[in-house]
Amino acid sequence: MPGYNGTITNFFLKLSDLFFGLSSLGLTIVYRYSPSQNPTFVFDYLSQRIKVTNALLGFLLLGLWHTAFSAQGLYTSHRLSTPAEELKEVAQAVAVSAAALLVAAQIGRWPTINVTTVMIFSLVSFTLIGSTRLILRFNLRRLRERGHNVKSLLIVGGGVRGQRFAAHIQRRPDLGYKLIGYVDSDTALPTKIGDAPCLGVVEDLPKIVANEVIDEVAITLAVKSQYAQIEWAVALLEEQGITTHLLLDFFPQKIARSQPVDLDGVPMVSLHSTPTFSWRTEAKRIFDLLASILLLLILAPLFVIIAIAIKVDSAGPVFFIQQRVGLSKRRFRMFKFRTMLPDAETRMKELEHLNEKSGPIFKIRKDPRITRVGRWLRKTSMDELPQLVNVLLGQMSIVGPRPLSLRDALQIEEPWHKRRFSMKPGLTCLWQVSGRSNLSFEQWMQLDLEYIDRWSLALDASILLRTVPAIVLSKGAS
Repeated sequence: MPGYNGTITNFFLKLSDLFFGLSSLGLTIVYRYSPSQNPTFVFDYLSQRIKVTNALLGFLLLGLWHTAFSAQGLYTSHRLSTPAEELKEVAQAVAVSAAALLVAAQIGRWPTINVTTVMIFSLVSFTLIGSTRLILRFNLRRLRERGHNVKSLLIVGGGVRGQRFAAHIQRRPDLGYKLIGYVDSDTALPTKIGDAPCLGVVEDLPKIVANEVIDEVAITLAVKSQYAQIEWAVALLEEQGITTHLLLDFFPQKIARSQPVDLDGVPMVSLHSTPTFSWRTEAKRIFDLLASILLLLILAPLFVIIAIAIKVDSAGPVFFIQQRVGLSKRRFRMFKFRTMLPDAETRMKELEHLNEKSGPIFKIRKDPRITRVGRWLRKTSMDELPQLVNVLLGQMSIVGPRPLSLRDALQIEEPWHKRRFSMKPGLTCLWQVSGRSNLSFEQWMQLDLEYIDRWSLALDASILLRTVPAIVLSKGAS
């Protein structure tokens, strides 16, 4: 399951950071205020009544600690950073947390928290949190060496620089990269650099990124002699939202944001044309997780009623499970309530001539395959509710570009359309609240890219608020 291991690791890190922060504070207070002649101090201290204001202040402090660690980038991937860089981030986050603790102590008038206590707390929490992360880093590298949590990497350029880079990657399997191959227009180059086969010339890049699962691309071409090819490749990759590493220089980007990184001593520049990991993306995932759990529990009785209605109305399964294309063109099984007859998929070819939409999508306003209950489910969008399971599993988000079927995704020809695969698909998006089936495929794609370029938590909230009346009014539903 793509991204599942990363989600589990981040969840563990967030819990452990808060746990060790609280433990450090408790150990510091016990150390400073528990004289040997009073061994019952801890029990006496814990038995005191906690004021409501202090409890609220304590929860606010925990939230500030979490925000401080998120803001330092401690929940992003550190496979390209050194242990020293990660420890520096921990130290900065602990310093902010310590300052927040000191301020909270002044507001809440906590007598046990003073400058000395905060200094000891900082030292203890840095030691515990830093040690945990070093241990986790060591274990993650061991897992990557065994082929887990691996990202697929394509090299553009098979010359001396590309061969050196490929050799470096293959010497370090703990970095977690799998070389799927390389492209270069020089036909005199070997058929392989290391274990990476030649997949074609640079001009074949559009076809390769369209057909392969590619997480990242490293461009190793010589800037002086192949600038035009590099610029073209950068434009193509940023258009499709694929993270790109440049080994030498910056290039002008229309929408991508550059970020210098260090891959085990190799200086590079990464270009991101999609929202990068931050506390905002973390807040989005936390919302997805909580909302999906809550809605699945609340809607369970409705699921039962819909299931009964589907079974009474027509023969066949309750759920329709279809392969869809998600983040980075990875395929996943998407759940829906069945709205068509069981043989709907096999009958599609005979109905192709009735398609009312241009582009790769297939839409018939009065589709003969739709059941009576299915028509009502589609009109109210209730057929989409089982996708809350996909949200819970991390394959989808509440808000994001709608996932295309494999048939539709394979028929996309315009390269810029494919940047929609650079963000996790969702239950609702701008297309959903702007007319849905009334819009052309071109307008749909433009709305998806507008969402990616303008993404913010406020935009997600706005789309959610607009989704309810869009469903009630059945705007564009078919």
